[in-house]
Amino acid sequence: MAIDLETQVPAARPLTTLFFLLDTSGSMVGTSIDSVNAAMRDAIPVVQQFAAENPDTDIRYCILEFNTEARWMTEEIHNVEDFHWVDLQANGLTALGAAYTKLNSKLSRKNGFLQEHANNAPIIILLTDGGPTDAADVALEQLKQNKWFGQAIKIAIELPGSNRQCLVDFATEEGVIPVSPENLRALLRVVAVRSSTIGSKSQGLSSESVTKDIIETVKEDMESGNPFDDIFN
Repeated sequence: MAIDLETQVPAARPLTTLFFLLDTSGSMVGTSIDSVNAAMRDAIPVVQQFAAENPDTDIRYCILEFNTEARWMTEEIHNVEDFHWVDLQANGLTALGAAYTKLNSKLSRKNGFLQEHANNAPIIILLTDGGPTDAADVALEQLKQNKWFGQAIKIAIELPGSNRQCLVDFATEEGVIPVSPENLRALLRVVAVRSSTIGSKSQGLSSESVTKDIIETVKEDMESGNPFDDIFN
């Protein structure tokens, strides 16, 4: 029987979804929030170029900010090629628990940000400079019941003033990266790009090995001062 190539549906590309949980509480005012905005403006065009030159990849960004409450930058998931950054403003408290609850609702295939087939492990990047002002420990325990969270690659960026144990509980000790406010822009930019590019090639690998690969590459990039040289090679 002949196959009609015109009617064949191409196989779904493996989807790599990055969730950024970004602290925009009042303590982030000034250098820290400016660095977050600048880093994401820097990183997104690099990832867009990578996606354009690697048509086998499907990278999507989801931005969740939390201050007195938690909210998605956009309610719909977007391919990184179509994603537009909108600068965040800092004010209010640190409702990390609310952010965990919002994340939990979207870590699913039904009414969530994951597609029905061919998902790579989600990548979740948490950035904060303080401690939660709500019941984050309770919300985290609920989040840990989500199988996608269990399989996810989790990285926590630790600014001065952060509750380190809270970050370790989220990402494990190996997944926490300390950073000064002065180096935040460079570090977040590198984390955003390397998580996207390494994560998109990680199908079948364990989350522990991918986390280790991302963090080691991030450290090498920061030390070299010439990140991303090998992305397009």
